Amino acid sequence: ICDKKDIPMNDTIKIDSKVHCSNCFETHFSDQNDLEGKLVEKEIDPTICSSCSKDFGNVELNKISTYPICSECETTIKNKTFPSWVKGFFIAILVIVVASFIWNWKFYSAYSDIKKSNTFFQNGDYSNATSLMRLASQKVPEVEDIKSISIYFNGIDLLSKDKCSEALKEFEKCKEKIPADYDINTLIIQAKIGSTFENKDYNGFLEASKENLDLDTTLAISLASVASAYACIYADKGKEDDKLNALKYLEKAKQIDSTSQEMKTYYNMLDYRIYSHKIIKREEFIKQFPNGWTK
Repeated sequence: ICDKKDIPMNDTIKIDSKVHCSNCFETHFSDQNDLEGKLVEKEIDPTICSSCSKDFGNVELNKISTYPICSECETTIKNKTFPSWVKGFFIAILVIVVASFIWNWKFYSAYSDIKKSNTFFQNGDYSNATSLMRLASQKVPEVEDIKSISIYFNGIDLLSKDKCSEALKEFEKCKEKIPADYDINTLIIQAKIGSTFENKDYNGFLEASKENLDLDTTLAISLASVASAYACIYADKGKEDDKLNALKYLEKAKQIDSTSQEMKTYYNMLDYRIYSHKIIKREEFIKQFPNGWTK
């Protein structure tokens, strides 16, 4: 601004790309508000050390951040001796961090197992889901929720394998600890249906089937399950009333679904049970009558 040539770069400041010495700056910008909206840049001579102020002529120095630093000052800064208490404090913090990481590693590992377990569960692989959830529970035994979920997963795995009595025991263990939206009560009823059938407790089978029907009366399988229970009691005891009840619920089920192959096979098995007084599982029925049973 004033055309002076002998002013060191470090004593200048650039305002909107125009270089000002300190006198010009104070003259033109005596009020801080005058700088509003302007680009202000501090000029730093790359050949003068910002630490010791030594001038290196035309040689540009290395920088630490935006500041030119000579090699001697750079070495001093990097090798600056910290007080003993700072070193001790740093070592103590390092020990705490390492100990915390080691202590919490089991939680990190358990979390990884839980994520993998949930993925298997969503894909219908209940065996692997159960194994990984159980492993996570073993890593953090103090977390009861994970243990409850591992028992719940195991119950579903057993139920999917038609091991209803074992599944029922697992569900009973965790029913008070599982959230309501996990449908634990529905699963318990399903397990009861299978368990009572396995144990030839046909009255218990009927009771559980009616509980299941109360949950949703619009499903053909729920009505057919009640018909199945009555058919078992009729096949076992031979009372005509049980036969009539079996046929009544069977007809109600057919009114809802009379076309799906799965239900048609189920109805055919019940017809066979009522006619022959023989109680066999569905798998055995399909194996014995691959093309269906006829009178």
